[in-house]
Amino acid sequence: MKNYKMNFIELQVTLSFCIVFLLRMLGVFSVLPILSKYGLYLNGGNKFLIGLSIGIYGVTQIIFQIPFGILSDRFGRKQLIIFGLFVFFVGSLVSVSTNSIWSLIIGRAIQGSGAISGVSMALLSDLISEENRVKSISVIGASFAISFLISIVSAPIITENFGFFSIFWISAIFSIFCILIVFFLIPSSRNEKFRHRKKNIYQKKIKYIFNKKFFRFYLGVFFLHFLLTMSFLIIPYELELSGLLLHNHWIVYFTTIIISFFILFFIVFYFKFYFFLKNVIEICIFFIFLSFLFFLLSQHNLICLIFALQIFFIAFNILEIFFPSRLSQEITINDYKGSIMSIYSTSQFLGIACGGILNGWLYTFLSVTDLFLFEIFITFIWLIFSFFCKK
Repeated sequence: MKNYKMNFIELQVTLSFCIVFLLRMLGVFSVLPILSKYGLYLNGGNKFLIGLSIGIYGVTQIIFQIPFGILSDRFGRKQLIIFGLFVFFVGSLVSVSTNSIWSLIIGRAIQGSGAISGVSMALLSDLISEENRVKSISVIGASFAISFLISIVSAPIITENFGFFSIFWISAIFSIFCILIVFFLIPSSRNEKFRHRKKNIYQKKIKYIFNKKFFRFYLGVFFLHFLLTMSFLIIPYELELSGLLLHNHWIVYFTTIIISFFILFFIVFYFKFYFFLKNVIEICIFFIFLSFLFFLLSQHNLICLIFALQIFFIAFNILEIFFPSRLSQEITINDYKGSIMSIYSTSQFLGIACGGILNGWLYTFLSVTDLFLFEIFITFIWLIFSFFCKK
């Protein structure tokens, strides 16, 4: 009988990555609940540039995720992670250099250039045994949701007391902590030795990493984060129209995320229903589709908005966990793991970039109802593509 308990090294690696992702994503998520308001007070600020300042982080992540992954396969994952965290540190400092929306955009672009998500997940997969990988990724996925929760609760309070740019000073300090954690607490991969490759191996590599079963995950995480970013440039406004004051929004977010955590924990550790686990992606997409229908029909009804938000968070958090864990199980050639996980992360941040920039543009001439209809359409397209790639 197999032992499914984590050993000390696996537990250390999991908790270390959990802290690194938590601290790093605090700097990314903290701007979401405040930028739509405070961004207009920056020199040159407008709705489109606010959307761009959110989306530009995803754009540079897109550009650098795959190169980081390829370099990690050749030169080592740990070194690339430390370098990426230093780049994030530099971007945080640039973001506070002047009181201008353009310096914020440039700083966010540099932050995104430290594209370590795919490399980090590849290193995690190298260090954690297959039977414990889902648990490890589940904990780290939970750290994403926790960082989001902490961000939307604390960012307005920090900004009100210490100013808008204090968010980026905190991000810079956190990035230094992350570098120290990676350097001292996370070991190097057992599979980081460079191997000589023949010329035709690159054609086989491209064919392998872009096959249909992987493309399903690339496409899925793109749509998931595209819809998340678009939604959270709309939902705060809708909650205010329903009568919930801005400083009370954190109560709704906190409650819905905590409930989604409990449901996620139950599904990951106790729920063994085969049909659900086999079709978890399509089932969650359908629930996201339902959540946008409820958003559309809410008509500024607070209860309906909260119910829709709860459905969305449950489906979102389940997919956030199942996507990378399932993908890592599908990878049979370890030398390509860094590249595949980096393409996955590229798709994730492509979704963030497109969601932020497109929403900033569409919001200038479309109503909120039109935007929810657009999200419903996108979710329906995602569901069709997911079924197609599955077959």
